[in-house]
Amino acid sequence: MKLSTIALTAALLASGGAYADDITTNVNLAGDSPPHLTGAFGITHYEGGEFTDTITFSPTYGEWFVDSSLITVGFNPATNINFSYAEINGHAMSLSPAGVYEYAYMVQEPIMGPLVLTVYGAVDTGDWSASASYAGTINIAPVPEPATYGMLMGGLGILAWLARRHKQS
Repeated sequence: MKLSTIALTAALLASGGAYADDITTNVNLAGDSPPHLTGAFGITHYEGGEFTDTITFSPTYGEWFVDSSLITVGFNPATNINFSYAEINGHAMSLSPAGVYEYAYMVQEPIMGPLVLTVYGAVDTGDWSASASYAGTINIAPVPEPATYGMLMGGLGILAWLARRHKQS
């Protein structure tokens, strides 16, 4: 056996499992009725194996109620993505069981920005080539300040007082 063959074999054994292309991207949020913002994104993997994708959303400083979803459909190994975990700033998204049709979602989770979605998964193909993708959306609305709740409770208290006063007279 030649030395180059031995070196190549050792390098392949040391490399472990296959890793797909990790993707990092930014998504600018927009909206017609500020301060509610929304955004959509899509990720395509051209290599098989495990991946970790990072999506940063902007502008998202402050505390937000977050709704988000991911979806993928794959009918053969080269187009099938299996989500293993997804989170936004450490808050886990709920995942469907692995299969041809998979999704992840989060509903009304209060999270401090800036918001970063991290998706862990794999493209389960026997070779290195793939053409697997998933898409997602995010909708955010600001969490009201404590003073807003105080004003609401004060207003309700005044209405109750007026109603009671009206009933007595």
